[in-house]
Amino acid sequence: MTETVGLLGYGRFGRALSGLLSDAGVPHSVFDPRQDEVPPKLQVRSLAELAARSTVLVLAMPVSVMREALTTLRPILSPSHLVIDVGSVKVRPVQVLASVLGRDIPWVGTHPLFGPASLARGDARRTVVCPNTLHPEAVRRTRALFELLGCEVTEMSPEAHDELMSRTHVLTFFLAHGLVKAGAGRDLPFAPPSFQPMARLEEYARLEVPHLFAVVQTENPYAREARVRLMDALTQLHQGLEPQAGAASSTPESAPPALLGVRERIDGVDRELVSLLARRARLVQEAARVKSAHGLPFPDAERESSMMETRRQWAERDGLDTAALDDVFRAVLRLSRDSVAGPDGET
Repeated sequence: MTETVGLLGYGRFGRALSGLLSDAGVPHSVFDPRQDEVPPKLQVRSLAELAARSTVLVLAMPVSVMREALTTLRPILSPSHLVIDVGSVKVRPVQVLASVLGRDIPWVGTHPLFGPASLARGDARRTVVCPNTLHPEAVRRTRALFELLGCEVTEMSPEAHDELMSRTHVLTFFLAHGLVKAGAGRDLPFAPPSFQPMARLEEYARLEVPHLFAVVQTENPYAREARVRLMDALTQLHQGLEPQAGAASSTPESAPPALLGVRERIDGVDRELVSLLARRARLVQEAARVKSAHGLPFPDAERESSMMETRRQWAERDGLDTAALDDVFRAVLRLSRDSVAGPDGET
């Protein structure tokens, strides 16, 4: 089957995809409200004209406007059309596609892992395509289209994709924008070679992807936890480099070196415990917000009782005093409750 493609949107990625389609000899048209940016030979005047000309419709637009665009498009679509999105996150777009198009109109969620900059560098072209049990033939058509454009195609569920991106895409953008805000590399008379990768990352955030930062940080359901893990790790690194207050005065000169080493390791474990408690408090705050949004009760005595019993079992397996552990976790609960605006500190 020879596909004809309709692009809804002619931004950075839409222009890049249009170039690949032209190179591969794939007929395509473009509809964008900013028609003056679209080459005249590609322009169509309406969504209806775009749908009439196309077998595949590509939603090259922000995730935030997808539902509105699909709702407008839906009455002029037929089961012979294929609708695909090309967003950097997948869980939410796939949910929107499923809710608006469902079983009636074939659809597939995709993430092309390339853009104008990587195409200019000649990097390998890769695309993630999400399986769709409602429309398996649509997945086959989508794979064939991207392979025609020279892409290596990987199938991955929306959840697996977003979790993977939370550990790559999300953290890269987060670090890069942090470097920008910290002024890394600004007004330097010179820089050692070891700084060059950081300089490229800073430039990447400042020039190439400022428009994507909010999308990958707010639309990816796994992004926040990935950022928390990173911040915890950085905090531990920072604390490990800080001089320990009172360490010299509290350690007798006569303490054996082996004892000093053990004490240092104990201090390290305690630093980790404090960081873990801070991380737990942030998770409890998030749980409290979710419970409030869904009208769930505070506190959840059943959950707390079950949690305590599970912790006792863990303690027994590790040979710890379960009564003492009860005291520890009740203190942890109090600390967690203090971190939220409300009486409940547990999920």
